[in-house]
Amino acid sequence: MPEEAQRLAAPVRNLPALLVSVVFHPLLVPTYIFLILVGVNPYLFGTSDLGEPRAMSNLILIFLDTFVIPMVAVVIMAKLNMINSIMMHEKSERIGPLLLVMVLYFWIFWNFSKSNQTPTIFTSFLLGVVIALVASFVINLLDKISLHATGMGGLVAVALITLGLFGSNGLTVGSWNIGLPLLVIFTVVAAGLVGSARLALGSHNRMQLYAGYLLGFVAQFVALKFYF
Repeated sequence: MPEEAQRLAAPVRNLPALLVSVVFHPLLVPTYIFLILVGVNPYLFGTSDLGEPRAMSNLILIFLDTFVIPMVAVVIMAKLNMINSIMMHEKSERIGPLLLVMVLYFWIFWNFSKSNQTPTIFTSFLLGVVIALVASFVINLLDKISLHATGMGGLVAVALITLGLFGSNGLTVGSWNIGLPLLVIFTVVAAGLVGSARLALGSHNRMQLYAGYLLGFVAQFVALKFYF
């Protein structure tokens, strides 16, 4: 009975870790990057705020292409028994989904980069995501790497780069204007929470997390060198 009680209690104990993992899922990082840039300087995208049709259409497009479509594809793979589960615990299960996401993200990056309406900094950030994905795929052939940590490392880098470029602007959220140093602190704290969540769920060890943080962080600065 005690073992059965522990088994039933495990999902409840892990619920906060699961929620953190969902909210900061790596496929949501491009959407968060877009929201950060629009919040800091919406005029980059030819709009005055997120509520305008042009900004909303870009947000919906990015969310669908970088999150919804890949997630649907992974669910289909799981239903077809191409992978054991959408959690992809084994590194061998990640090969197919990573290839699919790499192709899709490169297509998104290419299309945005060819548009005169896309700000250079957003193109750079998208390239950083693609670089991190390609490197993660190669590393995954040898050993698991935390894709959650990779995404969060990239998000911390995005916050730092945004601070360096738009330090005086602040992030506008409704009627609030949040200083970009606070955004950097928030992303660092969030990255720590994500790492703790992945450890609590038993999804990764510390080295896999550290490797992910470093990869995501460095990838954004490598991409930045291509444009600035």
